[in-house]
Amino acid sequence: MLATRKTRTIPDTIGVLFANGIVKMKMFLALVVLVVVAVVFFLLKAKPKRPELPKLEEPEVFPYTPKPVMTEPEQILYFRLVEALPDLVVLAQVQMSSFLKLKGRQANWRALSSRIREKSCDFLVLRKDSSVIAAIELQDASHDAPDRQKSDEFKRNALGAAGVKLVEFNVSALPSADEIRAQISAT
Repeated sequence: MLATRKTRTIPDTIGVLFANGIVKMKMFLALVVLVVVAVVFFLLKAKPKRPELPKLEEPEVFPYTPKPVMTEPEQILYFRLVEALPDLVVLAQVQMSSFLKLKGRQANWRALSSRIREKSCDFLVLRKDSSVIAAIELQDASHDAPDRQKSDEFKRNALGAAGVKLVEFNVSALPSADEIRAQISAT
């Protein structure tokens, strides 16, 4: 008697594969891959966003008015600086972020950038090519307050780290043009 070989049909073959667990394993792995891809996608999409500031409606009347850029002692010192340094550029009330930048990549760059955006120097002395020679601060009684002393110390440290000379004058003893030239030429 000849042995007859039983031929299997496609449904029989699939049944055998299911019975053996091959297809089940492949389907399970495909499902796991899909779940992992979905989780990664949603995690990337759901990055924390900066909170949006509430939008302000434009006022019908803008509540702003001009004010002097410099106090009277600052104006006196400004004109003495201009007289003493005719070949240089003297700027008043300059935000520190205008002439300082962070070195390389910093982990807390936002906080560090914010600190210099919030501070300004009374005067900045530049060469004609806009390179910085010195920052000048005019000290008055307001600088005796603890928060101002802390701010002044931050300015000294930031300017020193950047290699920018800081010249400080006291409002009660404003320098002459000659004294200014001597201080600035020492840089």
